Amino acid sequence: MKLKILLLIGLLPTLAFGQSYKKHTVQKDRLIIQLDEGTMNLIPLSDKAIRVQWDKGMKEEREFVLINKVQAPVFRVSEAGSKLKLATSVITVSFDKRTGVIDYSDNTGKVFLSEKAGSRKLTSNIVEGQSCFVAEQSFDSPSNEYLFGLGQFQDGHYNLRNVTRKLTQVNSQIAIPFLYSSRGYGLLWHQYGLTEFNPADNLVALTKKDTASGAGTVEVTTTSGTQRVSRQQALYTGKITISKDGDYSMMLDMGNMESRHLLVIDGKPYIDQTNQWLPPAASAVVNLKAGEHTVQILCKSANVPKLSWKLVGNETTFRSINARALDYIVFYGKNADDVITAYRNLSGNVPMLPLWAYGFWQCRERYTSGKHLVQTVEEFRRRNLPMDVIVQDWQYWGKHGWGVPQF
Repeated sequence: MKLKILLLIGLLPTLAFGQSYKKHTVQKDRLIIQLDEGTMNLIPLSDKAIRVQWDKGMKEEREFVLINKVQAPVFRVSEAGSKLKLATSVITVSFDKRTGVIDYSDNTGKVFLSEKAGSRKLTSNIVEGQSCFVAEQSFDSPSNEYLFGLGQFQDGHYNLRNVTRKLTQVNSQIAIPFLYSSRGYGLLWHQYGLTEFNPADNLVALTKKDTASGAGTVEVTTTSGTQRVSRQQALYTGKITISKDGDYSMMLDMGNMESRHLLVIDGKPYIDQTNQWLPPAASAVVNLKAGEHTVQILCKSANVPKLSWKLVGNETTFRSINARALDYIVFYGKNADDVITAYRNLSGNVPMLPLWAYGFWQCRERYTSGKHLVQTVEEFRRRNLPMDVIVQDWQYWGKHGWGVPQF
């Protein structure tokens, strides 16, 4: 009986992972690993870049990112115990045939990145009537790691470790699913659909407090002190019950562009932003004690906010809900410049702009007329202030409609 229990415990990593190794073949440009569930491709794109693709028969045929055609680098494949390894002169990627876990090491054998055991997932999904998968992968992230990138956001976060983000393209926000780590690697999550970074899945039930009745105002706490909210805004309240002390990532999603993000927990503001063009979502990492906590959210009365949370840990997760396969690329080099160079060599170099484009750009929300714009230029000249470009922005089109190339 004791022997059976030990055997069962030994099999748990493989059973839980559900992607048992069957066989592998080596081709001139890749290592192909057949699993019980689908096919794994380990593809060296350069000495400093390894691509991982796992599919269940559905593949993404379009390529919008890796537009430069490059020759496969010299690589070697070896086996040692349960480990199947592919190595270039810079990176060694190791696949554990027992657990399915992939890790990455430099040419000295130092591991700089590992997948989290059991976290690789392709779950069947349907989006707008089309069959697809939810692709998800988590990576180990030690407490001393710093993560940078993901594009241009207004949420104020610099180190993105444990931060929850919704990678969407909206006015004033640019999402790029690329990370650079203080451990020396870069990671491109190669998906074209909606992607969540460190998704928070625990939804908070919210109740809307109607501010349009009675006096039409309600008191809320902000970073500027107690304020009264006008009837054009609504206050949502709810409660969170957590079982342990720790850091929690809170994701606030308004659903639409906003001019205010305000999340208050137990009377303390954790998200408080005011801007004419705020993206729909914002997040914060907060430290909470075990027990019940009261939350308040302020937003436009027409919006329906969602608040979700997760207990943070030593992992980084990407999830895409409209994927055909799991697909990511790991880069490694001596420094950040090395990593970005490897990325650009695959994705295409950015051409240099004309010299005048590197000067001062004068831009505002818009100029109300041609006269307004010319007067602004004349005022710069009168004050001897240098200006290379003035941005006309929007509403110049008059009767021609939005955005037409007519003046």
